[in-house]
Amino acid sequence: MRRLLMLLALSIAAAAAPAAAQDTTGTIDPGMSKAQVIARLGKPVSERSDGVYTFLYYANGCEKTCGMQDLVVLENDAVTDAIFRSPKHHYTGVSSSPNAVNPRDARAHRPTTLTIEKAPPAAPPMHDSTPAPADSARPPTDTSHHS
Repeated sequence: MRRLLMLLALSIAAAAAPAAAQDTTGTIDPGMSKAQVIARLGKPVSERSDGVYTFLYYANGCEKTCGMQDLVVLENDAVTDAIFRSPKHHYTGVSSSPNAVNPRDARAHRPTTLTIEKAPPAAPPMHDSTPAPADSARPPTDTSHHS
């Protein structure tokens, strides 16, 4: 009986709790429409369109350290890609994003010195070694005498 009362109390508390404005956790599947994505992830913080492509941007809590917001790409209103850094967001398709790299690993593989190859020195300008043309030639002097 005690167990039954506890279950009843928990179900009443859950029903009485205010519903969250948007459930910002979710899994996105390839082919989902924009409306379906918004139903799963909520309203995006930003949206861009270019022709048949729509880009939905979502906050992920690591914008500064990750360098980006979470991104859902739609082509003709169908999900074709998603790049997520938030553990709340998941994509069941194959993401174009490379796997995340742990900052410690990135520092460990960073070269300690920067090698800059010098460009070969520029060749001196070419000078034309052809002699300059002579002054205009004078007509030959007529040495024959006509009388």
